[in-house]
Amino acid sequence: MNGSVLYQFIKDLNGGAAIDITLAGQLVETAKAIIEEEREWTVLRKTDTSKTVATSSLWTTAIDLSTITNFSRFYGDFPVRIFDGDNKIAHYRQVPWEERLRFKDVSNTFVFDENSGNIYLNGLVPFAGTLYINHLVFTAAIDLTSESGSNAWTPFQARFSALLGYYAIGIHKGAIDYDSINKLMLPENRFVMMALKNALSDWDNKRQLSAIDNTDPTDIYGQGHRDGAINIDD
Repeated sequence: MNGSVLYQFIKDLNGGAAIDITLAGQLVETAKAIIEEEREWTVLRKTDTSKTVATSSLWTTAIDLSTITNFSRFYGDFPVRIFDGDNKIAHYRQVPWEERLRFKDVSNTFVFDENSGNIYLNGLVPFAGTLYINHLVFTAAIDLTSESGSNAWTPFQARFSALLGYYAIGIHKGAIDYDSINKLMLPENRFVMMALKNALSDWDNKRQLSAIDNTDPTDIYGQGHRDGAINIDD
C-alpha cells in the first residue's frame, strides 16, 4: 500500500476517528525502527562497492562511509573485503575503535569511527582493489500523503505494510484514553499484528535459509561435509 492508503488504514483502525497526520507519520517511523532493528532482514542487506583501496593505504588512511545511502551497520563476521577483480580476496573483521592503537599493525582488521563515518584498515594492505562492504540499510521515511506507487515500505513486500498500521495504532491507543469499543478491539488487533509479524519473520527465515542451504562451512566432528554441499571456509 502507498502512503495515503496506509494513512487511511491507520484511521480505520482508529475507529474512523481522525488522527493527526504528523503524529501518524511519527508512529509509523517508530514502528519501522522497531521492526527493522529486530533482526538482519534479508531485504535490508546490501554490499557497497563504491570504495577502493591502494597498497599505500595506512592505518591512518580514512575511508569515508558517510556517503553510503541509509547505512545502518555492518553485518557478518568479515563485513569488509578487498577484491582485486580477479581471484584475490582479503577478509577484514571489525575490532573496537577504542583499541585502535593496539590493532594498528594487525592485518585483516579494521576500525570504524561512528562519529565521522570513516573506517580504517589496519596493518598492510596486501593488494589494491575494490572494497566489498556488507551492511544493513534502513528504509526511507514514508510520506503518508503520497498516492503514488503501490508499496511505501520498500524493499519489504507490500503485503506486510499493514503491520506498520497495527504497530502505529497500537502505540497510539496505548498512550491515550480509549472507549469500550477500542478496548474490546485491542486484543484482536494485537493478535492480527503478531500473526502478520510472524508471517514476515517466517518469510525472511526461508529467504535466509535458501542462501545457505547448500553450503557447509565446516567438517563437523571429522565426519566430512554433507553430500552435494559446497564447502566454504568463511
